[in-house]
Amino acid sequence: MKRIRKVYRYHLKLQRFLFRGKNNSKWLLLSLILLLLLPIPAYAVPQFKSLIFQIILSFVVFTGIQLISHSIKHFLIGFAIGVIAIIFIWLGFRTEQEPVIKFARAFFTTVFLIFLGYRLFSIIWKSQKITLNIIAAAVSGYFLIGLFGGQLCQFINLLIPKSYNLENGGDMYQLTYFSFTTLTSLGFGDVLPITAPAQSVALLIGITGQLYLTILVAMLVGKYLIQDPSQQ
Repeated sequence: MKRIRKVYRYHLKLQRFLFRGKNNSKWLLLSLILLLLLPIPAYAVPQFKSLIFQIILSFVVFTGIQLISHSIKHFLIGFAIGVIAIIFIWLGFRTEQEPVIKFARAFFTTVFLIFLGYRLFSIIWKSQKITLNIIAAAVSGYFLIGLFGGQLCQFINLLIPKSYNLENGGDMYQLTYFSFTTLTSLGFGDVLPITAPAQSVALLIGITGQLYLTILVAMLVGKYLIQDPSQQ
C-alpha cells in the first residue's frame, strides 16, 4: 500500500508539471479537438492516417487518465483501464486485420470512456462556480459521447459485418465520423446504418446528445445563477 501511495504522489507531481494542476480538463478538450481535425493531416499524408489516429486516440486516453486521479482508488482503476486501452490501440495498429484485437481495443476504450465520462460529470456536479475548466469539462463530455458512439458502432460492425456502408471496408474514423454527425443531428447520409442493431445505436446516439445538452445547460445555468456575484 505504501508503494501505491508513493506512485500516486509521483503521479500527482507529474500531473502538476504537465497539466498545471489537478482536474485540468482543457488538455482533454484539446486532444478531442485534435481527433476531430484528424482528416486534415490524414489527407496530406494518407499513408500515415492510421498512425495519426492511433497517436491522437492515445493522447485522448493519456489526458483522460489525469482527470480520473481524484483519489487513489480512481487513479488505480482509471490507470489500469487506460494503459490496457493504449496497449490494444497500438496492437490494433500492428495487427489491423485481427478481429480479436479490434474487439479488445473497442471494449477497453469504451470502458475507459464510460469511467472518464463519470469522472467529468462528477467534476461538473461538484463544482461550486462556473470556470473555464468546468466549461471545458462540459464540452469534453459532449465530444466523449461522440467518441463513445464510434466505439459502439465499431462493436456492432465487428459482431455483424457490413452493418454500415463504409468505403474500402471502413475504418475506425469513419464510424467516429458517423457517430458525431448523428450526435449533432447533421446526418449527411454518406455513412448509413444498414442492420437493425446499427440503426438502434444511431437512435441511441442522437437521443443521448439531445438529452445531454438539455440537462447540462440547465445544470450550468442553475449553478451560474446561484453563484456568488463576487466570483463571476
